[in-house]
Order: sequence, then structure tokens, then C-alpha cells
Amino acid sequence: MIKVKFLGTTASIPTRERNLPSVFVMFKGERILFDCGEGTQRQLMGQGLKFMKINKIFITHWHADHFAGILGLIQTMSLEGRKEPLYVYGPKRTSEFLEQLLTIGYFNRSFKIEITEMDDSFSIEGDGYTVTAFSVTHRIPSLGYVLEEEPRSRANMQKAKKFGLDTSPMIGKLKAGKTITFKGKTIKPEDVIEHLPGRKIVYTGDTKYDPNVIKHAKDADLLIHDSTFASNKDDIDEIGHSTAKDAATVAKKANVKLLVLTHISRRYQEGKDSTDPKILLDEAKKVFKNTILAHDFLEFEVK
Repeated sequence: MIKVKFLGTTASIPTRERNLPSVFVMFKGERILFDCGEGTQRQLMGQGLKFMKINKIFITHWHADHFAGILGLIQTMSLEGRKEPLYVYGPKRTSEFLEQLLTIGYFNRSFKIEITEMDDSFSIEGDGYTVTAFSVTHRIPSLGYVLEEEPRSRANMQKAKKFGLDTSPMIGKLKAGKTITFKGKTIKPEDVIEHLPGRKIVYTGDTKYDPNVIKHAKDADLLIHDSTFASNKDDIDEIGHSTAKDAATVAKKANVKLLVLTHISRRYQEGKDSTDPKILLDEAKKVFKNTILAHDFLEFEVK
């Protein structure tokens, strides 16, 4: 199972409806955070997401709205008696900034924090998945991340029945790459077993429209893209963010299955006719129909 839950979906400043950026991903029971804005630990607690079991945090860049929650989260983990190491990943200077942050105040950690600085195409391996960083265009060094499941194999039961196969031990051997003999017939793995690509989730963090996102998001099941403004924002290039139309254009060119718009500016708030966030969704859907506008606690499973 891959479950995705949005803990914060606003940009720069929290609103009554939206917390600062953080995306929670559960992969086969492993809990991962992408960004950790202020208030993230309270969002985790409120949703019963067992924050003590989080073992990896990926920071896209060192603007406070994307990392300010990590100090409180680490302190709470320590106060609750955590012993397992916590792995933190981010762009260059992550070691410097995080170590400085953790020296603030009188505080002793009860566990190790392992820090890894990543750059474009740098990958780390997890249990059944990889996370690959890719560079994006923002005002400071920034990364997006691709979480990709390992390719999966399954038995084509129609083909299996032609060989009289209906027992899981024999199919298990075929999945393991072994040739078997069954009822006098030699059966090779490729006679029955199909190989499927793993599921793929892409998170951009903050970025302008960037062809590198298209490259790394190719055929993704889910693209979570910066969509800070509508296209009528005049100084979008100077700010280093994307419009909803930019995000939809990336999704279309990358042939993704689902686009989720996030990092929504506080100017777009429910109940204000001229700035209702629905204008972002409408703008994106004109380019890429299969689009969702994120809200805090939006949750779904990547099938």
C-alpha cells in the first residue's frame, strides 16, 4: 500500500484552513515526510499518524515554511524516548542548517540523526523503493523528489491455467525466476509471470516551470506540484513559483496519471469570490483534466 496524506498545503504563511507544507507518505508501513513546515507534528498527532515511527524526512529547500516544524518534531520524539535513528535528506547545506537548528536552546537528543545531502539524480534505496532527488528552479538551492516502487511481478492466471497451474508454491517458484516442471511440462517464468512497473510519486517542492520536472515526472502515477498562483500574477518569475497552468502543462507533457495542486498562496481563500482557490483548479483543468486541488488532510491511496 502507498498512502499519501497532505498535512499542509499553503505557501509561506499559514491560514485558518491551511497549514504549512508537509506531505506524509506510508509505504508498506514505513512512514516518510516530505517537508516539515511549522505545525507538522500537531497535524500528525491530530490524524493519529504515529509520528514516532517516521524514519525519513526529505526537505526540499531551506525556506522556513518548509522546515520550521522539524525542530519541535525532533524534540518531541526525544521526549517520548525515541532510540531509533532518524534520517534527514536535503539539498546542499542541509548538514550546516540542521545542526545549527538543533543547537538552539537546552536540549539533549536521545537518538542519532543521520543527514545526507542530495543533488540532481542522487538516489537512496529503501525497502522496496528508491527516492531520487532532482533539481528545480527556485530562488535558493532546491530539490524535488521521486519516490518509485521497485518493479512488481504477478502471475497471469489465464496463462497459468493453460498449464494446469493453480498452486501457489509453483507460482512462487516462477516469480522467483525458476523454471519448473509440472505435470510433465517445462514452464519458464516468462510463460506465466508478468512484470509491472512500480508506482511512482513525484513531489516538486517550490519551483518555477522547469523541464527537469517533466523529465523526472515521466509517466508518474501522482505528481504533487507547486501551484502557488493563478496565471494573472505578474511577478511570478521573480518569486520562483509555478502557476496552476504551469503545473498542468508539466503534468500533460510528462503523461502523469494524476496532478495535485499544492502550495496555495494565502490570497486564495474559501469564501472570497475573487480569490476562491477553485480558480486554480479551473485553470489547471483546462490543460490537464485529471487534476485535484489539495487541502489539508486530503488522503488517498496510490493504486
